[in-house]
Amino acid sequence: MASTFGRLHILPLIPELLSLYHGLEVDLILSDFVRDMVEDRIDLAIRLGPVDEGDAVARRVAGTPVCVGSRRYFERRGTPKIPADLLDHNCLIYSGLRESANWPFVGSNGPFSVSVRGNLSSNSIETIRTGVLADLGIGFFAKVSLVDELAHPDVTTILDDFVKGVRDVSLVWPKRRFVPTRVRRVTDFFAHAIPKRL
Repeated sequence: MASTFGRLHILPLIPELLSLYHGLEVDLILSDFVRDMVEDRIDLAIRLGPVDEGDAVARRVAGTPVCVGSRRYFERRGTPKIPADLLDHNCLIYSGLRESANWPFVGSNGPFSVSVRGNLSSNSIETIRTGVLADLGIGFFAKVSLVDELAHPDVTTILDDFVKGVRDVSLVWPKRRFVPTRVRRVTDFFAHAIPKRL
């Protein structure tokens, strides 16, 4: 799973998971890169964003997008009112997703995207979060990556009416004839527990 999401939302759930299933062994991999589940012998992945893996099964458990910047950035550069306004802004791009420079939105005519650009991109959510807090520009995140920051007085969300339900949190496992009991139980546990944290 992605590092920030794992640290904020999955690590706190591990003690409960292990107490429920005493024989379970967990080897948790936090990575902002999408790993090959079969090659790396991964039973279950938690993905942020769309899942496009033909050899995997995905179970969507939540969708929580947010577009944010700091108050000082918006005082200096103005606040975008519609997604097209982002073309005149410094957008901080998380390059861990395929659609990283095309931010997805939903309007009255359905889904659309805006091709954004900026002076900072990274495959680390932590880097983009730090850039937002340092007043460098605007970030587009799964809301779960910004729990602490959204309570920060200097961080504000924008374009809320256009970012409804466009980022997913999904549980993904390799497609196979027999799904082990441990995978089914852990999947059910996270499907129930993750939405409560968002």
